[in-house]
Amino acid sequence: MRQSTRLVAMGAIAMLTLNFQLMDAFTTAIVVPIALIPVWWSAPRKYVGAGGLFALGGLAVAAGVWLTAVSSATHAISPVVLRANLLLVIGGFCGIGLLLWARTVLPLRTVALSAAAGLVLRVGLEPINPANPWKYNFSYAVTVLALGLVVRRRPRPVEIVLLLGLAGMCMVNDSRSAFATLVLAALLVAYQLRPATMGRRASAFATIALFAGIAACVYSVGTTLILEGYLGEATQERSQAQVQASGSILLGGRPEWGASTALFESRPMGFGVGVVANLDDILVAKSGMAELNYDPNNGYVENYMFGSEIKLHAVIADLWSNFGFAGIVLGAWILVLAIWSIASAAARRVASGLVIYLTCVMLWNFAFGPIYSSMPIIVLALGMLLLPRQGVDAGVATLDPPSRPAVEPAPATSQDRHGRHDRHGHRTRPGTHAHPADPALPHRPADPALPHRPTSASRPGAPRDPATTSEGRS
Repeated sequence: MRQSTRLVAMGAIAMLTLNFQLMDAFTTAIVVPIALIPVWWSAPRKYVGAGGLFALGGLAVAAGVWLTAVSSATHAISPVVLRANLLLVIGGFCGIGLLLWARTVLPLRTVALSAAAGLVLRVGLEPINPANPWKYNFSYAVTVLALGLVVRRRPRPVEIVLLLGLAGMCMVNDSRSAFATLVLAALLVAYQLRPATMGRRASAFATIALFAGIAACVYSVGTTLILEGYLGEATQERSQAQVQASGSILLGGRPEWGASTALFESRPMGFGVGVVANLDDILVAKSGMAELNYDPNNGYVENYMFGSEIKLHAVIADLWSNFGFAGIVLGAWILVLAIWSIASAAARRVASGLVIYLTCVMLWNFAFGPIYSSMPIIVLALGMLLLPRQGVDAGVATLDPPSRPAVEPAPATSQDRHGRHDRHGHRTRPGTHAHPADPALPHRPADPALPHRPTSASRPGAPRDPATTSEGRS
């Protein structure tokens, strides 16, 4: 592999995660992967599930455009939002392809550090949010950089230490979801240090069940810690109010799910890309949020959720509103592919702390994060998570050890084809030999179905010559 190819891959990854705006809706995360399509086009077929992912992505884009045309009769269409959202999705899938190709020419650690370089550069270019700099500016980039520095082929205890240390930083900086995600990732890394007792496929299914149990425990313990005030007084007060309003921190913290459910019941086909909600849609959404004891008449619904486009603050809900049922199928495929891939990698003990962390963040955002801010995480997570196909040469990304070439049998000689004669002058069957102890000759057991030719040694009372008996020939 030429050095120039590696440099191109590293620079392209950095530009992908930098996501710097060039013009209008065009960013480096969109332009660079699209420009490099001829380079990475054949790489996705080397990974499990990537073909279906790209096929469903193309279907979703086509369905979204069709839904937009259908909705134009009753809804306004924003050309700016239409172009931006289509570019976001198309560029995102191209970014996944770029990362999959980069993994075939670069070690995973180099891919991770190249991505971290782009994220750190982006932090330097963005204005600092004074409300909570760690939560809104530094947390994600620092986590990717720290975990990228310790990426190896096998997980190590140092990753657990880093994950728990970063979780502590999030705990004291009012980052509930980041705290829970990092603790969950640390537990899943620790799980890979277990002794090998199950086969790969059994371990994958068992790992999925274990992941679900660990996630439930983290949620339960985390909720208790938050409500007891261990994550700060402000976090405690906000969480208590959410639990009192809706009975759950999750529903209380994301009342947009009430709007999503109500809109789905009202219009299950979805809306389309770039569609602006009308008054009826807004009223339906407000009624769904009110069922969660949330007051929707505070300007948030009109100005943010339905101001210039439909924003439901969950990737799966945004996929449905933009791409209809095709978006739901695409989201389901991503979820199944991500869960199965991380479980299979953990069963093989090759899931790094960084890949586990990115997968956990992606799964969280599928339920509680808007698509426009979650797409970069989805791209990086899937690009680093998908497993190479067994028996396929995926370059550096190949997990299976190279198989040894089979030893070809020696060509048959004329004696092998026509038979040999033992030292008594008896003709042997083709392929058998009179001297089975000779290591240079292949050994074939005697066929009991063949008739036994009597010899002088087979007469009663005669001495047995092992070279002339069926036992000797075997």
